[in-house]
Amino acid sequence: MRDLRTLFNEALNHYNNEDLGIILIKHYPFKKYKVGSAPLTENRNNNLEEVIRIRDCKVLPNTRAELARDLYMLSFYLCGMNAVDLFKISTDNVRNGRVDYNRSKTKGKRKDRAFISIRIIDEAKPLLEKYIGKLSQRYSSRTTFNSALKHGMKKLRELSGVQVVTLYGARHTFANTARNDCRMSKDDVALALNHVDNGNRVTDIYIAKDWRIIDDVQNKVMQFLRKSEPKILELIRKKEISR
Repeated sequence: MRDLRTLFNEALNHYNNEDLGIILIKHYPFKKYKVGSAPLTENRNNNLEEVIRIRDCKVLPNTRAELARDLYMLSFYLCGMNAVDLFKISTDNVRNGRVDYNRSKTKGKRKDRAFISIRIIDEAKPLLEKYIGKLSQRYSSRTTFNSALKHGMKKLRELSGVQVVTLYGARHTFANTARNDCRMSKDDVALALNHVDNGNRVTDIYIAKDWRIIDDVQNKVMQFLRKSEPKILELIRKKEISR
């Protein structure tokens, strides 16, 4: 019903013009009918053991599995960058050790065009150099890119032993680690994810964007991963031996 309401509203905007007295669609069925709230988004985050299993997964070079593994980790390193933005960014987006870009999903809905600046950490550098500006050359369209990524994720799940692996899961995992493990505030995590807080729209007018906040969130997540890595690797080793 939410989709039908959206479609109906678009039809109203297209066919009706109240200023000129043109009312082709005279009735609005959703005036009294209340559409229920959307269901909660399914939690798709991985734990850090799964992140390391994905990172260290052995794959054949130049395969879809390699693509899936590399882009999952690159998204995680770059504060959960979406697949479409990884596909679109080029060397023109790299300035002073940062990736500056407009988030495709929401740039048409926001006055700031969903601009964000993400620091390129050491772990991200080789992956970014490997893929930046090349994905749009390698794949003729976002559709073919998404198809390759989908098949690559399926193979990556088989090879890594991680049951749930998606590119968007890297974004969920970054956010979950920042909030629950690093105890970063929800506001700071939201900023790192390039979300807008509707409750603070007026306040945001007075506050200039400070990318150092995002840097701090990113740094805390990476510090937590590095600190946890020895114990996690030992745990993985023990599990492999027990098999």
